[in-house]
Amino acid sequence: MSEIRDLIRTLLREELQRLRADIAAPAPQATMESVTIRSSADLNAFAKRLVQLAQDGAFKADVLAERHQFVLNGPSAPHSATIPLQAHQPIAPSPAAPATATFASGMLSERDIAGLPDGTRSISVGTAVRLTPLARDEMARRGIKLERTAP
Repeated sequence: MSEIRDLIRTLLREELQRLRADIAAPAPQATMESVTIRSSADLNAFAKRLVQLAQDGAFKADVLAERHQFVLNGPSAPHSATIPLQAHQPIAPSPAAPATATFASGMLSERDIAGLPDGTRSISVGTAVRLTPLARDEMARRGIKLERTAP
C-alpha cells in the first residue's frame, strides 16, 4: 500500500512541476502586421481582406485576443495613439456569410461551431452527425438553430 502512495506522490509532484512550468512560460508575442492606407480604395481593400480572413476562426480569435495586431504606416498614420476610432457595426448579418451551414457526418465540436462565419443562423446536419455538449452551448450562445436532415 505504501508503494502505491509513493507512486501517486511521485506522479502528482511531476504533474505539479509541469503545470508550474506552463504557468511560468512567457506569453507569446503578438504578431504585428503593417498596413498602409492612403486612400479609400486602400481602406476598402483592407476591409475586404479582413472579412475574408475573419472566416478563419483561429485568425478571428487571434485578433480579438490581440495576438494579431495591425499597425498603420506611411503618411496616413496618426501621430498620436490616443485618437479614438469608431468601427462600423452592420445591423444585418453579412450577405457573404451563408445563412445555413451543412454537415453530413462526423462529430461537431465547439471549435467547429466557433469557426462558422458570423452570419450563420442555422446548421443542417445528417442523422449520423453527433454534437458535443460544448458545441450545443456555442450554438445557443450564437443563436444558431439545429436542423436534422433525413438520410
